[in-house]
Amino acid sequence: MKDALKHYWEGYLRIRLKGFSPERFLNLCMAKQIVIWDLRYQEDGYQFLISIRDYRRVRPLVKKAQVRLKILGRYGLPFFLYRNRKRKLYVAGVAAFFLVLFVMSRFIWDISIEGNRRFTDDTLLHYLDSQDVRYGQMKRKIDCDLLEESIRSNYPEIIWVSARISGTRLMIKLKENEVMGSIPVKENEPRDLVAEKPGTITRMVVRRGKAQVRVGDSVEEGTILVRGAVPIYNDAEELVREQPVRADADIYAITTENYQETIPLLALNRTETGRSRQGLRMRVGNLSFLWMLPTLGEDPWEITSRSRQIAILGDFYLPVWIDQIQAREYQISEHFLTKAELEAQKNKIHQKKMENLTEKGVQILENSVKIGKEASDWVIRGEFVLEERIGAGRETVSENIIEEGEQTAE
Repeated sequence: MKDALKHYWEGYLRIRLKGFSPERFLNLCMAKQIVIWDLRYQEDGYQFLISIRDYRRVRPLVKKAQVRLKILGRYGLPFFLYRNRKRKLYVAGVAAFFLVLFVMSRFIWDISIEGNRRFTDDTLLHYLDSQDVRYGQMKRKIDCDLLEESIRSNYPEIIWVSARISGTRLMIKLKENEVMGSIPVKENEPRDLVAEKPGTITRMVVRRGKAQVRVGDSVEEGTILVRGAVPIYNDAEELVREQPVRADADIYAITTENYQETIPLLALNRTETGRSRQGLRMRVGNLSFLWMLPTLGEDPWEITSRSRQIAILGDFYLPVWIDQIQAREYQISEHFLTKAELEAQKNKIHQKKMENLTEKGVQILENSVKIGKEASDWVIRGEFVLEERIGAGRETVSENIIEEGEQTAE
C-alpha cells in the first residue's frame, strides 16, 4: 500500500519494450537499481511499469542494449492534475475535500477504552463527557496528562492510566486493581439464626451461640435455631447473665420446594419466506440518509444492521458511519403443541430449575414433575426435596437477654 501511494504521488508509466536484447536491458536496470514492476511478456514484446524519475535514468541503457521503449499509458497524480488543469470547479472540489479533511483532523471523532472490566464503557464515557472530553471536541483542548490524573483520582480502583491522541482518535488504556481495595469490616452485632423455611434438621455445626434445636427436629419458618446469647453461671450453677454474641452456625435441613409454570396450548412457528432486502444507511453527525427497497406484502420483516465508522489511514476517523442493513421476510403460524413438543418443553423447564438449584450449592434428594391442562394453558408442576442451609441472621431482641444483677422468678 505504501509503495502504491508513492508511485501514484510521483506518477508512473506503462512501457512496451522491444529490440535486439531486452533481457540485457532488464539486467542493466537491475544493476543500476532502477525499479520496474508488473513485468509481463506479450507477443509484441515486454510490458512493465516504471516511475517518471527512473524513466529518465534508462535512456543511456536503451542505447547500450539496442532496444526501443514506447509509452503506452501515463498514470498518477501529476498526469491527473495536468489532464484536469482547465476544470476549475473540479480542482476546487478536490481542494475543498482536502480542506474538509484538514478541518476534521483537528477534532476527536473516536474514543477507545481498553483494559476496563469493573467499569463499563458507558460509565467511563459519561465521566469523560463531564470533563468536556467527548466526540467532536477539539484535540488542542484535551490535556492527556491532566485527563490521566483526573481518572486516577476519581476511580481509586484504577491504578494505571494512559491517554494519547492518534489521528482523530483518543486512546485510553487503563489497568484496574485486582486486589480488593479495602478490608471488609467484620460484623459483630449480636444476632440470632432463624429458619428461612420449614424443614427437618439433618446436621448442624454451631460455632457461636446457643443451639435451640437438635438433629431430627422439625422447624417452621421463623423458628429460632441458634440464640445469639451465651449463658454465664456462677459457682452455684445459677444463671448470672447472658452474653450477647453474633450467632454463627451451619444448619442443614430437608426442605421441599415447588414451582408452577404455564405453557400456551398454541405454539407460534416462524418460517422465513426466502425474500430479503438490502439497504444502506449513512449517518453524518445527527443527519441520517437511508437507501432501501420498499416493503412488499403484509408479512413482517426482521431487520439487522452492522455499523462501521469510516476511517482513513488507520486512526484518522471521520464522523461518518455506514450501516449495512439486511432484512428478511418471515411468516408466523399457530399450531397445537404435539405430545413430543410438550414433553420437550416440560423437560427443558424442569432441567433449568435443577441447574439453578445446583448452582446455589443445594443438594437435590428427590424431584418430580407433572403436567396437566387447565383452561387455555398447560400447567407444569414440579417438586424438589432438598438438603440445604436454612439459617438466616436476625437481630437479637435485647429484652430477652438477662443482664447481670437481674433475678428470675421461680
